[in-house]
Amino acid sequence: MSVRDDVKEFLSSRRARITPEQAGLPAYGGNRRVPGLRREEVAILAGVSVDYYVRMERGNLSGVSDSVLGAIATALQLDEAGRNPHDRALTDLIGELTTRSPEFTKRWAAHDVRFHRTGHKRIHHPVVGDLDLNFEAMNLSSDPNLTMLIYTAEPGSATADALKLLASWEATQDLRLTAP
Repeated sequence: MSVRDDVKEFLSSRRARITPEQAGLPAYGGNRRVPGLRREEVAILAGVSVDYYVRMERGNLSGVSDSVLGAIATALQLDEAGRNPHDRALTDLIGELTTRSPEFTKRWAAHDVRFHRTGHKRIHHPVVGDLDLNFEAMNLSSDPNLTMLIYTAEPGSATADALKLLASWEATQDLRLTAP
């Protein structure tokens, strides 16, 4: 796939995922031929002409300024989805995962990539089983490239009990290792 095709697919897929209501627009004309926002609606939200946006969605990004790209990103409700898109290690990893996992290939092609600051994770631990954890990501002020993730369990939940058991189990493992 060419860069032009990638841009076209990315912009149209992002546009399809946002309803007029989510964008703060009235939903005129109950029958929409395409899901999500129309090109005209993205152009209005970004403050550019419809022709200019259509040209971009067709993959022609020549001469597009950073401010216009920022306005399009805001209109499409994109976040900060690749802080270093030219990272060689990341590119290699994506290539490897794409060749080895049809599920990854499908998800990657959906372009549904973004940084989650809060959310829920299910982790399977070999000793205590499944853990349902909430998380919050915080950037460290000392280095904006470092992010600290804080995981918590709902008080009184099975996960909280499992974490207490795991802490106790780990403490007994440590005692056995340090015992004479």
